[in-house]
Amino acid sequence: MDATTVRFILSLSIGIAVIIGIVRFRRIDPSYYPFIFDAIAALVIEIIHRILMETGHPKLFTVLLNTFSYLDFFFFTWLFHNWGLFNRKKSTFITIAGIFFIIWVVTNVIFTGFVKDNLYFFIVYSFALIFFSVSTFNKMVVHERSSIYKNPKFWICLGVIIFYSFFVVWSSTGISLFMHNTSREFRRGLQAINVYSNLLVNLLYAVAVIWIPRKKNFTSLF
Repeated sequence: MDATTVRFILSLSIGIAVIIGIVRFRRIDPSYYPFIFDAIAALVIEIIHRILMETGHPKLFTVLLNTFSYLDFFFFTWLFHNWGLFNRKKSTFITIAGIFFIIWVVTNVIFTGFVKDNLYFFIVYSFALIFFSVSTFNKMVVHERSSIYKNPKFWICLGVIIFYSFFVVWSSTGISLFMHNTSREFRRGLQAINVYSNLLVNLLYAVAVIWIPRKKNFTSLF
């Protein structure tokens, strides 16, 4: 079994969170719906990635990945908004989503033409999600009274911090400014670490879905 096949099999671990989320979907707090949507989108992306690589269409996958990068940011930002990170102000959520959409379009037009990995946007939105996660974690520690280990926010924020920290490092090594300072061996090692960290994060997400509370009588998605 080659490394690419192993990576694909391990990447399907996000399917655990997807399956649990679908089974519990009608009973969970709707504020967590964006997280379930993002997990489903990630699983679909991994499957399409495998198909396109097998059929010899890597550039088409790059376009798809660039599109998913904004959706990934949008779903997580929507989730943090539902958690009250932006004081539940819909205007703030829309403003942030709009600003990052502009950044996504501009960086694609200037640097990638939509057919290369948009590494600059990858880095920017990763830092944003890490910041959102740390802020949410701090608020949770101060205000939550229940066990932190039974709180899905803890597991999701932990997963986001781990995954996107590695993602920032990986994306940075692909930028020409830093590429000459990194060897192929380093990039291979980083890729290997990224594969297993992705597995760990997917398992953390599955734990989070298990602990998502049941829906309340009145909950707004926005």
